[in-house]
Amino acid sequence: MNQVFSLHRYWLLIKLDFAENGKRNALSFGVISALMLIMMSPLIDFSKLGFDPVVFHVLAYFLITFCTSLFTSLVFEKYASSTKGIQAIMIPASRLEKFLAALALNLIFATALISLFIGMHHWFLAMLEKDNPGIADKVFHASFMQLLVYIFFLIQSVCFLGSVFFRKAAYIKTATAFFSTLIAMYLLNTIYVRSYTHADPSIRAVPFSHWNVTGRNTMFLIEYSQSTYALIKIFLIFFILSLWYIAYVRLKEKEI
Repeated sequence: MNQVFSLHRYWLLIKLDFAENGKRNALSFGVISALMLIMMSPLIDFSKLGFDPVVFHVLAYFLITFCTSLFTSLVFEKYASSTKGIQAIMIPASRLEKFLAALALNLIFATALISLFIGMHHWFLAMLEKDNPGIADKVFHASFMQLLVYIFFLIQSVCFLGSVFFRKAAYIKTATAFFSTLIAMYLLNTIYVRSYTHADPSIRAVPFSHWNVTGRNTMFLIEYSQSTYALIKIFLIFFILSLWYIAYVRLKEKEI
């Protein structure tokens, strides 16, 4: 099979995927969007139930993150089936074309959902401001929203890699590996911080973030410099790109 990338074949492959999975993807997007709309709707007065509307915005974020990650973990599911796998492998397209087609369609789906969430969050809180003065101040800060977006795409890239790496129960295995890695990183970072500060229990830190120093009557932060923060952001973006590249290498190893 010709492994040279062809833009024409790539476009035909995307059109084929739309023909095969377009209805399913549109239905999935509609259901997730409808659930998000119900949870974030300014027409429902959650204050009567004793809940802050912003809490449901956070829950909506977790909802779309979970649903989209589940959707992402099924990207290469067809290659795990003997019947569908043979048909998919026999498609006259290079591995790079198959990989980029799957990645592009997944990114379109994920980007549309997270963009819709951001738009709803700002728009709906602005609508609630009329009847709930001050609630617009609870809009997520730009830096916090950037963190949410990064976590969202990090989880999607991890699930994208897991869909290639694991043949069966990809989502469960990926989630187990991901959370185990997070716990290990947190413990290693805690050990490093405690050793660097002579095991001072008043200092807390998470990886790639500032250190919280708590005294008897005071609390302050030890932050990285702006240049260090810029390097951290570059590294985190590079990390996501590396996960996609590893997924492509894994796809080549499977000779798909």
